[in-house]
Amino acid sequence: MRPHRLTLTAFGSFPGTETIPFDDLTEAGLFLVHGPTGAGKTTILDALCFALFGKVANAQRDSARSLRCDHAPPGTGPSVVLEVTLRGRLFRIERSPVWQRPKLRGTGFTEEKTKVVVAERAGDGWQGLTTRADEAGDLVGGLLGMNADQFCQVAMLPQGDFARFLRSDGDDRRKLLERLFTVKVFTQAESWLAEHRVATGREAAELRRRVDYAVQRIEEAAGEVVAEEGLPPVDDEPLAWADTLLGRAGSLVETAGAAHEEAGRSLRSARARYEEAAALAERRRRHAEALTLRRTLDERAEERAELQAILDDAARADRVLPLINAARQRAEAVAKARSLAADARARAHRLIPAEPPRPLPAWLATGERERRAEIARLQELLTEEARLLVIRRDLERAESELTALAADDETTASLLAGLPARLTRAEASLAESRLDAARVPAAESLRAAAADLLETDAALARLSAEIATLAARQEASVPALAGLTTRRTEARDALAALRTEAATLPAARTAEEAAGRVLESARRRDTLTTQIQTAEAALHGLVERAQAQREHWLDLRQARLDGMAAELARDLRDGDPCAVCGSPDHPRPASPAATAPSADDERAAQADHERAQAARDDAERALLTLRASLATAAEAAGGLTTSAAGEAVTVAAGEVARLRALADGEPALAAEAERLDGALGRADDLARRIGDDLTAGRTRHDQLSTERDRLLRRVGDSAGDFAGEVGEGGVGGLWEAAEREVHRLRESAGREETLAAEAGRLNGERASLETRARHITARLAAGRTRQEELSGDAGRLTARLDAARGDDTTLAGRLSRLSDEADLLLEVLEATQVAAATQAEHEAAAGAALTAAREAGFADPADARAAARPEDERERKAELLRDLDAQHAAVTSTLNDPDLIAAAGQEPPTCPAWKPPARRRSMSTRRCRRPATARRPGCGGWRSCGPSWPEASRRGGRRRNGTGWPRTWRRWCWARRRTTSGG
Repeated sequence: MRPHRLTLTAFGSFPGTETIPFDDLTEAGLFLVHGPTGAGKTTILDALCFALFGKVANAQRDSARSLRCDHAPPGTGPSVVLEVTLRGRLFRIERSPVWQRPKLRGTGFTEEKTKVVVAERAGDGWQGLTTRADEAGDLVGGLLGMNADQFCQVAMLPQGDFARFLRSDGDDRRKLLERLFTVKVFTQAESWLAEHRVATGREAAELRRRVDYAVQRIEEAAGEVVAEEGLPPVDDEPLAWADTLLGRAGSLVETAGAAHEEAGRSLRSARARYEEAAALAERRRRHAEALTLRRTLDERAEERAELQAILDDAARADRVLPLINAARQRAEAVAKARSLAADARARAHRLIPAEPPRPLPAWLATGERERRAEIARLQELLTEEARLLVIRRDLERAESELTALAADDETTASLLAGLPARLTRAEASLAESRLDAARVPAAESLRAAAADLLETDAALARLSAEIATLAARQEASVPALAGLTTRRTEARDALAALRTEAATLPAARTAEEAAGRVLESARRRDTLTTQIQTAEAALHGLVERAQAQREHWLDLRQARLDGMAAELARDLRDGDPCAVCGSPDHPRPASPAATAPSADDERAAQADHERAQAARDDAERALLTLRASLATAAEAAGGLTTSAAGEAVTVAAGEVARLRALADGEPALAAEAERLDGALGRADDLARRIGDDLTAGRTRHDQLSTERDRLLRRVGDSAGDFAGEVGEGGVGGLWEAAEREVHRLRESAGREETLAAEAGRLNGERASLETRARHITARLAAGRTRQEELSGDAGRLTARLDAARGDDTTLAGRLSRLSDEADLLLEVLEATQVAAATQAEHEAAAGAALTAAREAGFADPADARAAARPEDERERKAELLRDLDAQHAAVTSTLNDPDLIAAAGQEPPTCPAWKPPARRRSMSTRRCRRPATARRPGCGGWRSCGPSWPEASRRGGRRRNGTGWPRTWRRWCWARRRTTSGG
């Protein structure tokens, strides 16, 4: 970024327009902005920052009230124009903050919004880019590569922050640096390291707990092996302890494996003999079971034939049963239809003759049609009946209205008779009130003149007293004004002399600060000389230590390479391929030397070397830093000793103290001069105001005297009827009499509107009553005509409806009776027709059922129904028949098996008693304390299997179901129970 020209208008400390040509100032490379306090140095930096980003570096000054100059003309607005080159592009940025300008019309202020215009140099002119504040900020920030906060931290140091930083203590300095520079990432790194240290400690404790738990589990599993001697301590070397314990457990496993193989061979031999004997017993059992079941099935041959006959009859009955069920349903429908027809005739007995004509259905249909026709004719008269009710209600309403109109006519006539007298009285009162209202202005004028005369007399008296007071004050102010003038001149001369001498204080402070920096540099030079000597000695020791650690690491590495064959041979196992040659045989593996280093030793030595080398590098960098600092300090000290620099600081400090004391007295002296200026100004103002007031008072006194003479003439001309009051009480008595008369006339004039309203109301009431009387007369004539018409209509409709009702009380009652009779006749007709139809359907269904039963071989439908069986019973009998056939086929197949026939001719097998071989207890056996002579499951000591096949099957370990008995044996027992119980 390179600024070229900056123009400020009414901005900061500049009330007018100022232009700064940066190109002229930067010809020498650097330039200094200097000046006394309030000259506008910070305003220039604020204007640069505001032109670029629309805000200033200091948040306290970043407001419209602080940015606009208070001394600028009221109509001049603050603005900044900056011509700057950004990344090789020339821009002109114009910005104006929010400010309050005077309104063009009227008084007050109106707010001018912030404005921005960004233009770029294109050829000989400027090309506008944007007038939006956000787009301008994005454009400048993108070209600079930083936002406003970063620009203030990097390119400009806020005013006063650096001096405050130099004088502050450690905590304040840290807070100031954190505010100036972003140190959030370092704070987060510090927090992360602390949290990581805590988490790592927790993880280490958790791993240690898991190791302890694993050791405890191993001790519980190892049992007595842990108590043997020769194991390393578990707390110091848990891995070595576990490796040793693992080796001893491997030996026990090998011993137990040999015993297990011997027991397995014995078990396989015994199992082979057992399986042969069990197979023979199974074949003998199957043959005996088949013979028994064959005899049982032969005994049940008659039962099977009976089951077959029952199932055949049930199958033939199934073909007839639907027709039988249909005939029974039709019979039930006939009975129900006859019952419904009888109920309908019973409800309509009063409509049907004792001996009804034939055919009855035709008579019922004719009666129902006649009643429906009568109902249709009567329904047309329902509207006439409703119309009669409406006419009667209208007739009653018309009679009531005639009665009310007659009473209202009498009331209106009486009111009209009393209105003329009331109207005459109201008009007389109204005329009197209007006369009093016309006399009010003359009375008020007389009262006002008397009041003005009283006020003029009082004002003349007050004004005479004030004129005397002002004249006395004017004479006393002349000596005091002369004394204040002399004192102010003396104070101004003393203040000018003090300021001339105090103006040298900044130069004295600069000299004191320069002397202090020279003293600090001399002291730092002496301190750094001592530190460099110490650092050189420490660096020599670190170099020797790093070289020794490197040699030690290289020696260990060479020794490990020499013993690498032994290290590879340590991981070899029989049958596993070699990592070098791939052979599974390892006839002569290399043995490690007694002092051969391990990989951990090499890594530890390498880590020691790296730490020593890092310490050496850190010491070398620290020594270089100290030497650079020494050169800087020696150059700043300028060859002076510490004592000489101290004396220079003392002399400069004394001069600064003297000038500071003078400067400290300046505010008091300036305040005294200002106070005297103010007092003198106030005294001048007071004397001038006293003279002006005295002149004005005398002029006013002459005016009031003239006004009093005029009022006296006016009162004398207008007194008239109040001459007696004037003679007795003077002007005051005249004013009181005029006041009483004005009050009376106003009260009388105030009643004018009420009286006029009353007269108007009476005239309106008379016109309204006359109109009302005419309206009532017309309504009475119309009402009497309407009454006569309604009476004639009601008579005609009543005669017609009486003829239509007949013997019934109402027309609706007659309609309801005829509708009920028609519904009853229709119900009897439909019930009679349904009964005849169901009787015909029943006779046809009964004939079809009888024919089907005889064709199926039954005597009648009742015989077929007796032969039918429920579905579940037929299923049970069919299942029993299928089971008998299946058992017969299975038994025949079993008895024809040659193996079973041969086994039946052999002797029953016998088995010798089995003894388990002696074996060594394993770790788990000793730990669990299990007995060494457990019986073999499923054998009772290998005693002789019985002759019964169920017992042989149970002793021989045959697979059973959930009941503990073989399925074939359960089936045999079930057959025996069925045979014994007869089915």
